[in-house]
Amino acid sequence: MRTIIGSVDISTIPVKNRRFSVLRCSKINDFCLRLAKCQQTLISITFLALSFSAIALEPVQELENLVAPLKTLKAEFKQTVYSEKDKVLQQSAGNLEFKKPNLFRWQVISPDSSLVVTDGHKLWNYDIDLEQVTVQEFSSAQEVSPVSFLFEGADKLSKDFTVTKINTAASPCLKTAKNCFSLQPKLENPNFVAVEVGFDGDKIKVLRLHDHLQQTSVFVFNNVKNNPPLNSSRFSFTPPAGVDVIGEI
Repeated sequence: MRTIIGSVDISTIPVKNRRFSVLRCSKINDFCLRLAKCQQTLISITFLALSFSAIALEPVQELENLVAPLKTLKAEFKQTVYSEKDKVLQQSAGNLEFKKPNLFRWQVISPDSSLVVTDGHKLWNYDIDLEQVTVQEFSSAQEVSPVSFLFEGADKLSKDFTVTKINTAASPCLKTAKNCFSLQPKLENPNFVAVEVGFDGDKIKVLRLHDHLQQTSVFVFNNVKNNPPLNSSRFSFTPPAGVDVIGEI
């Protein structure tokens, strides 16, 4: 009877050498099996790498996926304004709320108190310390805002901005947030030159605004809540009695 191990017919091997040959063939088979498994693993890793590369999102798509699910947002913020030489010029703190589309509330608590509110029709700017209110018509089409993509819709990204991913470890944005993007307005804007926005997971963490005076306003957000219930009455405003009103109500 012929006995085959691998490709070796051990029935033709002299008996005294057969035990050694069987062991050697067995070791060869084990090596071949390990080699085959290693090759399969390498092929699998290569396939996965190619698959992930193929499905990697463009920066604008990735950012759209982060902001599109946002219907409402509530957060606390700290703002620091830096000069071109990185000197601190101003600091403030407060909270913000927004509700799509175009409902926005921005309240500064310290060092001075002020409130900016829009219901999508009127924009109210209330300086609490001066007891003065400025009111004007609100139109999202007037000009591109550095945060328009957040509370007006994800389509603002591809329409108004060129979006790139920030990967440089030394980037100030990445020192505060885990996932950062640079937004360059496609048309010249009188209010800002560029914006950097950073996220931790699906929550906004930092916004860095670069203006034409080479100053940088940095907003760091804490206690961020995505899609909390917000009553639309939060975005209406009635001037308190006795305050000066500038503009048409």
